[in-house]
Amino acid sequence: MKSTIQDKAKLVNSVFSEVYDQYDLMNDVMSLRIHKLWKKNLINWMSPSPKKKLIDMACGTGDLGKLFLEH
Repeated sequence: MKSTIQDKAKLVNSVFSEVYDQYDLMNDVMSLRIHKLWKKNLINWMSPSPKKKLIDMACGTGDLGKLFLEH
């Protein structure tokens, strides 16, 4: 069982290593850039302020965290 989990972790790491530098571009293409509007709307809905904190689990390239901080 432990080796299966390790194998899956290696596979996920391998796949991410192959696509990470094109991740945002792939999202742009696959969503016709609509994902940028979704993220902007999410940040506006969250109404960030200096006292609020964001925990972004499975954050991809971290662009939501960056938008949160810039807001």
